Amino acid sequence: MTAQRIRGRAEAKGVAFLIIIIFVALFACMAVALATTSDMNMLVSRNRLESNQAATLVETGLLLAQKELGGAQIAGTNAEAVHTSIAAHLRSLWASSSTVDAGAIADDAGGVVLPPITLTRADGRTGTISLVITSDGGVDDTPTIEIASTGRFGKAVRTAYYDLGVDSAMFNAYGIVTRSKIVMTDSATIQGANNDREGGILSTTTSVTRAIDMSGSASISGDAAATNPDAEIRTSEDANVGGSKITGAPEPPWPTVQTADFEQYVEEVVVGDVSNTTLHNIRIPAGTNPTFSGNVNLYGVVYIESPNIVTFEGNTNICGIIVAEEPAVENLEINQILFAGNLSASGVQNLPAESRYDGLRDETGSFLLAPGYSAEFSGNFSTIGGCMVAGKFVFRGNAAGTIGGTIINLNDSVVELKGNANLTIDKNAADPHPAGLSEAYALVCVRGSYRE
Repeated sequence: MTAQRIRGRAEAKGVAFLIIIIFVALFACMAVALATTSDMNMLVSRNRLESNQAATLVETGLLLAQKELGGAQIAGTNAEAVHTSIAAHLRSLWASSSTVDAGAIADDAGGVVLPPITLTRADGRTGTISLVITSDGGVDDTPTIEIASTGRFGKAVRTAYYDLGVDSAMFNAYGIVTRSKIVMTDSATIQGANNDREGGILSTTTSVTRAIDMSGSASISGDAAATNPDAEIRTSEDANVGGSKITGAPEPPWPTVQTADFEQYVEEVVVGDVSNTTLHNIRIPAGTNPTFSGNVNLYGVVYIESPNIVTFEGNTNICGIIVAEEPAVENLEINQILFAGNLSASGVQNLPAESRYDGLRDETGSFLLAPGYSAEFSGNFSTIGGCMVAGKFVFRGNAAGTIGGTIINLNDSVVELKGNANLTIDKNAADPHPAGLSEAYALVCVRGSYRE
């Protein structure tokens, strides 16, 4: 073998060895790259897992808040009162909870802060939910409540927001709201002035199964609703419900009637029957049972002491508000307000610009505040400029007219419409915060308010 051949083979072996070294280096680099990529994928996967878990915790927090606060009743509409009501509601709700420390729920004018809620996965890893609830106090006493839910899992933190509003279904959703049964017979009708919904009725009674009983050609333009899920809503003969028949409806928050504040406006005391006169800011003493027999003009407050049976006959013009002292002993037989003639009723905002009515002109939205009284209408009343509150309502004969607000019956007695009674409910003319009623509001979800 020549030296040249030997040299050629050696060179070939050297080249082969070099190629092997290069491939080994390449494979080593690939292994390092694969290991690095695997680590990066694991990191990305872990981050995605933690982010998804944090997002799930956020959603869980919002759903929990919606479930527990949706429909909850609160008192007042300013921020501090809203926060106090929400905190009290949650403390009561979670008083025996093993998940939430109800005693650690804090509230002040700035908001409601819940202690972190810790949730544990099956693999032992934990995440937390933090909820902060704030109210802006609102515009025109209509606050917005913001729920901020923060979810933490591992190193991931996510926050989302959802809004609740306040609503008084009693004043917005129905024309008549009563704790009693509702009976409509003959040609009695209830209709909305602006939409069919205004002509709806709601009964919250549980003392009788038949919460709403309509017969003859009686009709309503809106829904017939009862809070009792087992209630019967009966329509017989040609009676008609323009909307839906609803059982198991949510019960609206009931207002508290405050009548004492109106006594300060009293100027004159009326004893005995009255006719052909004009009176201002009157008091009717207990047990006098007067009759206003015709052509009577009443301005300002008509303050009725209890017990009393007060009758308005003939032509009566009232520019103001009728307020009855709540009876010490409930008895609808000896506490009655009867409207037997033609009634013209306008709100306090229409009172003359005289000093005797200063302050009273601002007490808008109510015409009749008579808890514990039976109110009966048997004549025409054209337009009543405000809501009416009593312990029983009867509309009979040719009682007809427009009511600028809700009819609220506080007793489990009866609301009865018969004969040609024809009520038109005009919510557009109603004050959303009627005077003399300390309202409670229900929290409602605001659709489309979710944001991150």
